[in-house]
Amino acid sequence: MNKWVRILVIGFIWGWIFLGWLVNNFLTDNWDFHIFNWNHWRFLWNEFQQGWNIDDRGTVIFFIVLFSAVPLYLIGWRFFLKVEWLKLLRRNVNRLIYFFTGADMLHRGSYKVKLKKRSSKTIRPRPLETGYRPEVKESELKVPVEEPILPKRQASSYGIEFDEDDDEDFMLPPRSGRHSAYTPPSDSPFNKGYTVPSMMQGLSVAPSPAADRNQTSAVENMLLEDIKLPERMKLEENISELMSRAGYQVIEKVRFNDTVIDYLGMSADKILLGIADSQPGDWLADEERFNGEDPLWFSESSHRVSPVFQLVELAKAFAQKLSTVGYNGSVLPLFIVRKGTIINAEDMISTWKEMSVTVCRTDIGGPDELKTVTQSVEQVMPPTNDVINAVQSVLQGG
Repeated sequence: MNKWVRILVIGFIWGWIFLGWLVNNFLTDNWDFHIFNWNHWRFLWNEFQQGWNIDDRGTVIFFIVLFSAVPLYLIGWRFFLKVEWLKLLRRNVNRLIYFFTGADMLHRGSYKVKLKKRSSKTIRPRPLETGYRPEVKESELKVPVEEPILPKRQASSYGIEFDEDDDEDFMLPPRSGRHSAYTPPSDSPFNKGYTVPSMMQGLSVAPSPAADRNQTSAVENMLLEDIKLPERMKLEENISELMSRAGYQVIEKVRFNDTVIDYLGMSADKILLGIADSQPGDWLADEERFNGEDPLWFSESSHRVSPVFQLVELAKAFAQKLSTVGYNGSVLPLFIVRKGTIINAEDMISTWKEMSVTVCRTDIGGPDELKTVTQSVEQVMPPTNDVINAVQSVLQGG
């Protein structure tokens, strides 16, 4: 919304509520004075010209209310201009949804939720409720293999017809010196009914015209919601190497308080704790507590505890452990979005800055408003032996 349009809309709504309803009704009910009636203002002006003597307490209150209405209106207008209404609306709507259909509904066996059947390609995977990375099934790591479509046997040019299942309809008589026909080896892909993936061996079989027609028909009959759009352009970043070039001494996959820290970078005056979140899907982030519970992130079909909040709490615990061994530097949490998308990241950047956490993206994570890891890691001085020893003692004790 345009800046000036927003100012005028908020001023009009607040003026109608405050002046047109609250102040006007108060003056009308008590003194029968209507602020939008020109004759009433003209009556006041005539009384002042005739030397109106204000000695009544009620009249004094009337003038206080009348002349303080405009300053109060301007103060309220200024206050409501500072409110981020869209952000407030998103946050409260999701809280109400979670309040009415949240954990209590999920734990009651008597409630049955009837879901509308949707295409399997439009349903996002249900994320984990705790932890930073989902478990990947072994079946998801395999490259899909398609069966080859071999050309059908063509009719002989001599007018001899062959049966599909009978290979002995026509045989050449044995001849001395005749070479035996080539037989594929037992491990040949043509004997097993599958083909080696083309990315590995470069093997491909030309499809038959009938198969091509069937494929074209399948594409034409495909629903729009079943068409999978291409993913975001993948961002290739070697995070460990980037941190090393910036001056950090990096340790990968270390455990602290039952949590795996993907990248722990040590410098002369900073400790960088990096967590790479590989949870896919679109997420609406919220970093404020609700009814004493930890802040939640919401997706289309589920929710989870804010991983940024968990990382900040982990950094606080790590800094407290470091202080016990004499380290007086800072601990910086770095949250890296690897697979998913934070749809309200632009509104949350200021909130994350207040939390002293850096949220960035890599791989196919988004949106583009977030900085990349390369842009987020600053140049530092290499760590001293005292810093390395302090971190090692914390990790061994944690």
